[in-house]
Amino acid sequence: MLRLINAVAWIAIIVTAQSTPQPYLRTPSSRQLAWHQLEYYAFVHFGPNTFTNEEWGRSQSTPDVFNPTALDTDQWAKSFADAGMAGMILTAKHHDGMALWDTNTTTYKIGDGKWAKDRIAAGLSADVVRMAAASALKYDINFGIYLSPWDIHRDPAMPKPNLTGTLYDEPQIFGDNTTGDYNDLYARQLTELVTLQYDNGSRISLFELWLDGASGSDTVQTFDWAKFRDIIRENQPGAVMWGHQGVDARWVGNEDGYTVPTNWHTISRTQDQTHYEGDKLQTGVRDGLYWTPAESDARIRDGWFWHANEKPKSVNALMQMYMECVGRSVNLLLDVPPDTTGQIPEEDLETLLQFREQRDAFLKRPLLTPDLDVSASSVREGDSKQYGPANVLDGRTETYWAMNDNETTGVLEIRLDGTYSIDAVIMQEQIALGQRVGGYLIDAGVDGAYRTIVNGTSLGYKRIWILNSSVEANSLRLQILQSNATPLISSVQALGVKQ
Repeated sequence: MLRLINAVAWIAIIVTAQSTPQPYLRTPSSRQLAWHQLEYYAFVHFGPNTFTNEEWGRSQSTPDVFNPTALDTDQWAKSFADAGMAGMILTAKHHDGMALWDTNTTTYKIGDGKWAKDRIAAGLSADVVRMAAASALKYDINFGIYLSPWDIHRDPAMPKPNLTGTLYDEPQIFGDNTTGDYNDLYARQLTELVTLQYDNGSRISLFELWLDGASGSDTVQTFDWAKFRDIIRENQPGAVMWGHQGVDARWVGNEDGYTVPTNWHTISRTQDQTHYEGDKLQTGVRDGLYWTPAESDARIRDGWFWHANEKPKSVNALMQMYMECVGRSVNLLLDVPPDTTGQIPEEDLETLLQFREQRDAFLKRPLLTPDLDVSASSVREGDSKQYGPANVLDGRTETYWAMNDNETTGVLEIRLDGTYSIDAVIMQEQIALGQRVGGYLIDAGVDGAYRTIVNGTSLGYKRIWILNSSVEANSLRLQILQSNATPLISSVQALGVKQ
């Protein structure tokens, strides 16, 4: 009898497995899936450039130049949390090469400057990276690190007259034809950062590591990306690695906070291969070889580092940036640099808070609720509980509407509980099982008479469609026109007000 029961249970498992849609080609890893859901977080460019009014640190000033008058990493983290940002990524070392943490790899670190020595003498921490990580934990936001591969301080092609004969006159090992191994230095710095600990001895968890490929030098340095990846994977398995075109996330192809309407989460090249141009990075490659979604790095000001003569962008400009990034399935990494006090400027913070207020006022007007009547042209194996169209309204990321495997087009209709003025539509695909949809329409209906209000191509993690003008409707219809596998729709939402 026990064998019979086990056999029946095994058959049930097989049946269940057969009814579940199979993953389509490439799918996100668990860390990538969690990363998609972050959507919007801060970039923090802070270092010697903040005090020298530079962007790339060519002046090679001594560590004494780093002198914030009122450094407060708690203010950073609280500001970002209040602004609705999910985390921050700090420039632990930018192109200038000066380290913001207590490293054993170089004398060119803020710890060798007067500001740090005074802090330590007063019994305070001078490790800005660890301080920022602790503040992020305190305010419940994620923490990530930028570690520049290019290092002006070690590059023989970059003049350093301010450092000649000083403690910071270090061997010029950057470059394939120099004496020394820069890859070993970078690997040691990376290892230090991915193994940093809080004061209580627990390891600092990183959600993203930025491996920027930018360089302003003719020096050729072949990076040992494979070694760097192994160090990160071994010590921070949950961290997404950002690079020009991989490993886990790619550049969007510009630094202006926008992308084109069609966006595929896959590409067909790795970080080690010839780089795509900007257009291909924006659109991605449909059915590509690697799940490498795009991230848009943009700035609240004109520069990456704080400059006294710059002002933050307008709230409307940030709103447009958000809609053309997050609204097109691309994460937005918005740079908000501290000033020479070591704090986020008040005007920047006020802009971020006003941006959140405007964003929330727009997005928090959902019209579609779980109790509405929803129907579909087809439901997978007739299982409405598991795959029915009502799943698109239940607010759960793990549920979705699905049809049978041989059906790649279909219709879903939602009947509202009155007549509404609709000005935006939000849709999400169940990307945990791959990106499938390549063409769809959203129609607004009044008493059964429909007109198209959205004509879309790619769907992916999330699409926010802002209509050119509001439309009246007491029903909505989604038409899937093209999909490379049976479409899996996780969410449909409309924004607006009741008439």
